[in-house]
Amino acid sequence: METQLTRWQNELHSVEQEVRLDLSKLSAEQFNWRPAEGKWSVAECIDHLALVTGLMLEQAKPVLEKARAAGMTGQGPYRYRMMGGWFVKMMEPGKRPMPSPKNFAPGSNLEQAQVLARYQSVMRDFAETMEASYALPLDQLKARSAAERGGWLKFNIAAWYAASLAHNRRHLAQARRVMDAPGFPR
Repeated sequence: METQLTRWQNELHSVEQEVRLDLSKLSAEQFNWRPAEGKWSVAECIDHLALVTGLMLEQAKPVLEKARAAGMTGQGPYRYRMMGGWFVKMMEPGKRPMPSPKNFAPGSNLEQAQVLARYQSVMRDFAETMEASYALPLDQLKARSAAERGGWLKFNIAAWYAASLAHNRRHLAQARRVMDAPGFPR
């Protein structure tokens, strides 16, 4: 029987593979092209995902290590709780635009190989962190947001995992819209 954690791992693998196979084919011009002033390029979408996911992991890993050391155990299905469920839904593609905190802002005129390597490294770390999460009570362990002025915001690790995956779907959809936009270099 496929577990919730296994589904998340499979989804993460699919997302990472899409980035690796589809976006690595873009030229540097295509990768950094913006559809309009103030709109993100494909590069900025991917850089943002690497940055935010990496910061989430920095918050979650110590919580997981502490739970493991304390001998805590648990298994899914995991519940996100009310605010965590709302947060996961808000991260899904097609929801209203959300401004990014300053510390989540991507760089600009980014080197494609560097951005993709960083993204793949962070996603590998995310996959390894999920793998090490088996048998932990992910819906009982809370981690703070890494967002600037967002440290008051805490969700359980299950919600962080699900929200991070939804966030990846959201910005990959945004990157696809950039590639479909009129004027995108061909």
